[in-house]
Amino acid sequence: MTIDSAFHNLTRDLTFTLRKLRRSPGFALTTILTLTLAISANLIVFGVLNALLFHPLPIAQPRQVFQVQAREARDLTISYPNYRDLRDRNHSFSSLAVARIARIGLSVDGNTQPVWGYEASGNYFSTLGVQPFLGRFFLPAEDTHVNGSPVVVLSFSSWQVRFAADPGIIGKPVLINKHPYTIIGVAPRNFNGTERFLWPEIWVPYNNQPEIEGFSSLERRGDSNAWVIGRLASNVTADQANADLTRVALTLVHDFPRQDQTLTFHLSRPGLGGDALGGPVRAFLLGVMLMALLVLIAACANLGGLFAARTADRSRELGIRVAIGSSRAAILRQLLLESLTISAIGGVISSFLAALLLRSITHWHPANVEVPVQFQVEPDATVYLAAALLALFTGLFFGILPARQVWKTDPNHTLRAAGSSTAEGSRVTVRSVLLVVQVALCALLVTSSFVAVRGLNRTFAMPLGITPQGVSLATLDLSLAGYKGPAAAQAQQSLADAIARTPGITAVAYASSTPLSANRSDTSIFAPGTTDFGSANAKFTAQYFSVSPTYFAVAGTPLLRGRAFTSHDDDHAPLVVIVNETFARRLFGTADTVGQHFPDGMGHQYEVVGIVEDGKYATLSEDPTPASFWPILQSPDSSTVLLTRSQLSPEQTLATLRATIAGFDPGIPVFTLNSWPDALSLVTFPARAATIALGVLGALAILLALTGTFSLANYSVSRRMREFGIRVALGAQSRQLLRTALERTAWLLAAGSLVGLGLGIAAGKLLASIVYHATSADPVVIAAALATMAALGLFAAALPARRALRVDPAHLLRDQ
Repeated sequence: MTIDSAFHNLTRDLTFTLRKLRRSPGFALTTILTLTLAISANLIVFGVLNALLFHPLPIAQPRQVFQVQAREARDLTISYPNYRDLRDRNHSFSSLAVARIARIGLSVDGNTQPVWGYEASGNYFSTLGVQPFLGRFFLPAEDTHVNGSPVVVLSFSSWQVRFAADPGIIGKPVLINKHPYTIIGVAPRNFNGTERFLWPEIWVPYNNQPEIEGFSSLERRGDSNAWVIGRLASNVTADQANADLTRVALTLVHDFPRQDQTLTFHLSRPGLGGDALGGPVRAFLLGVMLMALLVLIAACANLGGLFAARTADRSRELGIRVAIGSSRAAILRQLLLESLTISAIGGVISSFLAALLLRSITHWHPANVEVPVQFQVEPDATVYLAAALLALFTGLFFGILPARQVWKTDPNHTLRAAGSSTAEGSRVTVRSVLLVVQVALCALLVTSSFVAVRGLNRTFAMPLGITPQGVSLATLDLSLAGYKGPAAAQAQQSLADAIARTPGITAVAYASSTPLSANRSDTSIFAPGTTDFGSANAKFTAQYFSVSPTYFAVAGTPLLRGRAFTSHDDDHAPLVVIVNETFARRLFGTADTVGQHFPDGMGHQYEVVGIVEDGKYATLSEDPTPASFWPILQSPDSSTVLLTRSQLSPEQTLATLRATIAGFDPGIPVFTLNSWPDALSLVTFPARAATIALGVLGALAILLALTGTFSLANYSVSRRMREFGIRVALGAQSRQLLRTALERTAWLLAAGSLVGLGLGIAAGKLLASIVYHATSADPVVIAAALATMAALGLFAAALPARRALRVDPAHLLRDQ
């Protein structure tokens, strides 16, 4: 066959295919819509997965770049002195850099704006192999002296938005925390460092930390707060580097015995917060990807059943075509072209829809969050390639299923049997197997959806240790406006007093940070009688909050025993602390510990004066965690969160906070200003995202199972209408007729539901790490899943059952 004849045959078959689809608009629309939804779901999930996990970072040779973190997965950070020793003593890295995210007050045209930026070492940009869009980056020599290099690099978006894309920006001065700095460079577009979702606006030298943050951890070996990024030397493997890191860690333990005796380091891939966040995020995204693929398989099974039924209904046409000399290969080619045409149309529409949604996710910025979060998930060539492969796979999959019917077509039998009907009996057909697969996958996804919904419901009903309703927050850092030491403490109290005088405000408090916020700290806790305060001797670490006397009343934290702080708990009074129940039990073995004493890391003795209820401090899914609350009058901190409980609407309260702060000092940068429930949106985001994703996949699965069950039930009834007419003529009752018509479908639906429910119960464990206390063993979940599948079966079988019950034997037998 020549190329011209092959092209002619292909064009003829394609024309015939389009004509057949145009004559069956219901079939064409159903199959294209089913395929579009299934492929779109997979493309969207794959697009997010590809962007966050698989897409290389926008740096030179990204596979050579690793994050160095402590052995424990949650310990992402390393102290700056340990970083220095790692940098100088390792034999595996061509370069090792350090960075730390920090709040920064940036003054532009006299207006101080709160931004997030990175304090980065002088070799940060060279380690990542990034070239500036404008100007230059830091030099190693610019990060050798404390507060010695007042230079700043802007992100591309900050340059565009805050400086109107000024091409002459290099060399211009700005104020950072009221200190003069010079702009030396602009980072390239879409560069945000090594994290996948944190987008800083500026970079400043790391050794400027005292000037930027008002304190210094540059010489504090026990203060782990920096991310370390390294580029492996060309001839070094990750395993060799891990061994080298272990050697350095052992040397540090020997040289500095007061630090953690179990200190060790290991490599992890940068992005998504290393192993701490990366592990759960990867597991969740891969789990959702698997479920999206199950939706695609269910769609293939659905379409395979539809095509098999359509081919069976065209048995007379196929028999005639074989009888007049058409080859079975040509017929199969035409059927395969029909399925590939449908899949191609579905793939194109899916690519368009997925691209729109992924771009909308990229341009979406979570509201009311403290940190600069953005998800860069715009589709690339990999996503479009995935769309093409998925469309090709599905087209081949459900197009090949009718091949057996084509090859077994007997024109003599087909023409002789035309118009007759046969019962399926107990024979297992391909359509039966496909229906069981669809229903099982549907039950699996429906169960998972109910598990997520139930877990989300528990998330909002769970005790948090706080009562955020009716409270508004203003987050600011007074040190960025020049308030330090006693001046910061006086400013905090003055702001609180000014807000409290506003009509409608019932109570005001302030704290260094709040539970479930991004800006949290922890502290090492030592048992009573400890004299050596090295890290190795710490009993445990506890969440650390420095709070004003009215904090517990405003936050709604129940005080179980003892007393709250008072204005007398200042730097002239005995040192006191309030702890939660978990803290008390772990340190003293009992929750009744009011009056007990324990030392801090400096040897100062603190008295426990109160016990508060346990709460959630870092994540909603965390186990009971020790927490400590220290009087801010004894533990000053310029980082400030103003908490205002009010009878006013949130909008009125926020307006009051904004006006009061601006009236006190317009130079104070306000980082966040929102209601407390809104401020918790980032914490609840994983549970919400899981519920929405699984809910959408569950809805798609229900739609597929519904159409599949309806198609099989309707097809079974259609094929046996003459038999039903005979049964009715012989006196069959409605109940017997229904049993004959739908018993097989009912058994298939029940079998698939039970299999899928079992799989759903097993898969529920995956969700527990994302959705608080998610469990598929919940009777409500099981009952809801069973009710949904039963309703699905009844709805899908209603129309075919009605057809069977309304059969007219006289009409049917007269037509045969």
